Amino acid sequence: MNGAGLKSSKRPLKVALDARYVQDHFPGIGRYTFHLIEALVCLPDGPQLTLLYNPALPDRRYSLPDLAARFPERVRLQSTAVRPFSLAEQWAFWSLARRNAFDLWHAPYYIRPYFLPLPTVLTAYDVTGTRLPEALPSRKARLAFNLANRLAFRTSRRIIAISEFTASDIQRYYGVKPGKMRVIPLGVSSRFKPLDLSEQQVARARLRLPERYLLYTGINKPHKNLSRLLEAYRLYREQSGDDINLILAGKEDARYSKDLRKQVADSGLERAVRFRGEVAEEDLPSLYACATLFIFPSLYEGFGLPVLEALACGVPVACANNTSLPEVAGEAAILFEAENVAAIAEAIGEGLQPARQAVLRHKGPEQASKFSWQRTAELTLAVYNEIAAGK
Repeated sequence: MNGAGLKSSKRPLKVALDARYVQDHFPGIGRYTFHLIEALVCLPDGPQLTLLYNPALPDRRYSLPDLAARFPERVRLQSTAVRPFSLAEQWAFWSLARRNAFDLWHAPYYIRPYFLPLPTVLTAYDVTGTRLPEALPSRKARLAFNLANRLAFRTSRRIIAISEFTASDIQRYYGVKPGKMRVIPLGVSSRFKPLDLSEQQVARARLRLPERYLLYTGINKPHKNLSRLLEAYRLYREQSGDDINLILAGKEDARYSKDLRKQVADSGLERAVRFRGEVAEEDLPSLYACATLFIFPSLYEGFGLPVLEALACGVPVACANNTSLPEVAGEAAILFEAENVAAIAEAIGEGLQPARQAVLRHKGPEQASKFSWQRTAELTLAVYNEIAAGK
């Protein structure tokens, strides 16, 4: 994509977008924020974006300066030393917003400046800490989570929920009126696509992948349900005699790594289970596309972007039948009860059957084609225009 030919007959909206979340600490939110920005600036009537940017924050995946250089008429970087979660953000951006006469402010995270002199759009992903309080480490953390969410929802003109499920949860737990929310699903990059056999061979050699493997991608927090996945994997191997490998890839929270590794050791599966850790952005599509089956047993998801990426890569998918996941998977995946170890093991067996594999490999990209970052950007721009029109 380039910045040529993006002219419009009307003045573009001036939007301040908090891009401080495009960094390593926010893998999912950073991905959403970057791809939304990239898609917004490619729309013919897209906004003029001022991106809040902290160059001191590590980001090994994306480059906001490069993006700004590609679209100089659409993107301006506003450097700031203010970090997410700091008290300073509650007053540091007030004068910036006033001085620049922005039409609106887009916050991609609920911990944000709450009292700004202009309308705010908030993107909400889930309310995990409310639904699953055990996912937070203490009562103090749970109280802070609820307070921050209430402030964010109350002080936002519009709330973008990334799934119908997330919208319903926000209404249920926080009493937000439906008219204040807009459901806008996430998209999937065109980089996520099937590979032919020769491309897979090259990728396997480069990434040192086994010939057959089950794949999970995501963090290792308890609500991701990896302990049950490991139990189900052990049960499947015992029942079937299949020695297929399991790769667990993604950012690891050190608080939970030790217990998972102990579970693997106690099950005698050290040589079968591989903890891959964080995967480079450029390697992720190949990791998906070479998998024999993608397995996603999460107990709670606001959207489930890994499921969408796996579908786009044409890998057969088995995922939990809860929360937002059926919205993303449609009829293109095997669904199972996430709290039932035997059901997960059964889904693994079903997903590895050749006939079932053929069907799922066809349905996956077809389902994924319903989601795009361009569509996400178009619907987001419609929200911006609502606010600019005083609605």
